[in-house]
Amino acid sequence: MNTAKTKVLAALSIVAVLLSLVSNIQTAQADEYDAQINALKAQINQNQAAANQKRNEANTLQNKLDSINAQIRAAEASLNLTRTQISKTNQDIEDQNKELNRQRDILKENLRIVYKQGEITPLEIIASSKNLSDFVAQQQYFSAIKNKIEQNLIKIDQIKKELDNKKAELTSLSAQQQGQVDSIATQRSEQSSILAQTRGDEARYQQIVSDAKKQLTAAQAAQAASIAAASSNNVYGGTGGYPWANAPWPNLQADYWNFYQRQCTSYAVWRFSALHPGKPVPTWWGTIVPTNAKHFPARASVTPGFSVSSTPQVGDMAVYSAGEYGHVMIVESISGNTVRVSQYNAGWDGRYSESTWPISSLTFIH
Repeated sequence: MNTAKTKVLAALSIVAVLLSLVSNIQTAQADEYDAQINALKAQINQNQAAANQKRNEANTLQNKLDSINAQIRAAEASLNLTRTQISKTNQDIEDQNKELNRQRDILKENLRIVYKQGEITPLEIIASSKNLSDFVAQQQYFSAIKNKIEQNLIKIDQIKKELDNKKAELTSLSAQQQGQVDSIATQRSEQSSILAQTRGDEARYQQIVSDAKKQLTAAQAAQAASIAAASSNNVYGGTGGYPWANAPWPNLQADYWNFYQRQCTSYAVWRFSALHPGKPVPTWWGTIVPTNAKHFPARASVTPGFSVSSTPQVGDMAVYSAGEYGHVMIVESISGNTVRVSQYNAGWDGRYSESTWPISSLTFIH
């Protein structure tokens, strides 16, 4: 009888050792992904920051380019106004030249008449005049016409000079404005080139981020598979009474303890607090970074009334520390060397499930 009992005890010891080895192997397998996940997350953060910077630079460059385009439109409007004024001035000069020529023709005609008058002797003029007053009137008339025409010629010549000066000024202004338009256009070309390059850089960084996120998703899936391998008999269904069971997924909304809803941490602190109304989980657990499940034992060790153990009790938080985040569950029952737990997000899917875990792979908080 003693021999048989000894053999049974030896067999149980061997099984316990094998379970422990399997658990350690599974933990090691999960840990293998930590470095990969951390590196990918660092790569995502770095490249996302670079992409955001390029986006901000592009927005700034676009604003500057918009300002340059507005300057070009204003400069072109000014140039068009000057060109219109030049056209009007040219028309005015042409009109004044026509008027000058007309006045000159009038002057020539009157000078011809006056010249003919000069060929007539005063006696002949007097003889042809009705009286002396008529003679004087004729002399004054011809003299007034001559003076008036001469004044008009001087005035027209002055206007023409003013128009020529105005045309010269406008032509110089037009050249300056054209140079301004050309200079601004060069700036626009340079800014457009920089903007295109910056947007191209942003696109490249965004592509790097996208690729890294895909790799991260794959690494997380591999880690989830490794963690799932540490448990057995995983059964999905129901909500476990969790108040945020129908919250959107993925979810960045915080619960009362500042954990994201439908994460394992949110469910565990809610369920633990519900099971231990006299010992609720303090809210600071969710406000001090990092807040992952694997850090719960360290939180509990410095929280009055909480203790950490390798021996489970029903209602305990069960922490699996492998992987980047770890995993936290609630102990629902104990059977030999295993515990049956309830949990959320065991497979990175935000769902409720129950599974069986070897006690040796877990740390318990009660």
